[in-house]
Amino acid sequence: MDQLSTNSYTRVKIFQLLFTGWNSANGKITQQLSDVESIQDMNLKRQATIRDFCQRNNKTNQIVAIKTFDNVMVDEKFKILFCYIPKIACTQWKTVMANLNHTNAKYWIHDARNFQFLDDYPRDEAERMLKTYFKFVFVREPFERLLSAYLDKFNSGNPDFHNNYGKEIVRRYRPGSRPEDKNITFDEFVNYVLNIGNGYWNEHWQTYDKLCHPCAVHYDFIGRFENLEEEARYVLEMSGISRNLNVSFPHVKPSNTSSKVPFFYSQLVKERLYRVIQLFGGDSEMFGYDVPKYFYDIS
Repeated sequence: MDQLSTNSYTRVKIFQLLFTGWNSANGKITQQLSDVESIQDMNLKRQATIRDFCQRNNKTNQIVAIKTFDNVMVDEKFKILFCYIPKIACTQWKTVMANLNHTNAKYWIHDARNFQFLDDYPRDEAERMLKTYFKFVFVREPFERLLSAYLDKFNSGNPDFHNNYGKEIVRRYRPGSRPEDKNITFDEFVNYVLNIGNGYWNEHWQTYDKLCHPCAVHYDFIGRFENLEEEARYVLEMSGISRNLNVSFPHVKPSNTSSKVPFFYSQLVKERLYRVIQLFGGDSEMFGYDVPKYFYDIS
């Protein structure tokens, strides 16, 4: 058993011992241990799904430039690497990472210069961290995440995103329009994403593969936004955070984006929808999501 496997095994045993130390007179211990084992089993399946995807697509043991790990946050004290993905409780996870350093997270988390990222380190040091630190990532149904990015950054009238992206989208897809024209449609946004080339994508709609390199990095835990509360608690225990600091996972407002997916994606012509599936289908397959069946019914 290698060092990383030993560390992971030790964390599991410690986590289970924490539960066995609780008062089990009311039977809660059995349920809690069952929940832990269920999450562990799900995580093993998710890891296996990623391995299978990488093998089928000849991506196993990819060599990735350290400079591309600019979304992987580092905490040296707790030996943690967290690949943050926007639109997946990113603000809450940044708050947790900030609180590890007893920082006023409210004013701290929105400036990337306040965090350490893996691409800040020399390659040999970064590779050591990748081998020995506890690494985790949270994902979300990819097509829902793309819609969430649109709703948050364009449908809500975000001025920064309109200035940086909206004006260009209007210029490209509205002949005779004025730069100040707003109200970017989902169809216009998707058209832009499809044609700009993912080398120039913003992180809010960049693919998981590009952001976190799951074929090159063996993540110790792969969480899901759909089960965020339960799995976030698990990560806080497994990483040692909640055992050493009074840090809990901040509340996340429930998302209703999933209920909006059929309406917005039905606005796309079939050819454009198929291109979206081609671009983000890899993320879906890699992390065990199914492409929504009704996508294929849209004509």
